[in-house]
Amino acid sequence: MANQGLNIDPPPRKTRTPENPEPKAPEAKLGKRANASPARTPIKFDQFAEETKVQFNKRVTRNTADGFEMLSIKTRRKVPDLLAEGLELLEAKYGKV
Repeated sequence: MANQGLNIDPPPRKTRTPENPEPKAPEAKLGKRANASPARTPIKFDQFAEETKVQFNKRVTRNTADGFEMLSIKTRRKVPDLLAEGLELLEAKYGKV
């Protein structure tokens, strides 16, 4: 009896019938404060990125990755910011591509 998992059946599938087309989400309960000031409107935030961001997948050695992590902790900056600064230093030394 070494490492035998629990014998649990998977949950039953939800069937959609004409009587029950979609499961409904529970409605939020409104408290007394919500009814106190109906003229008050919620604040909407506009979220936008300053620059287009892409995934940067390059394989580096564990020592290089650890070095960037330690440098980011020591300087209290994010790794992408350190990579951007490194690119600027390389461009200054070797010229832009």
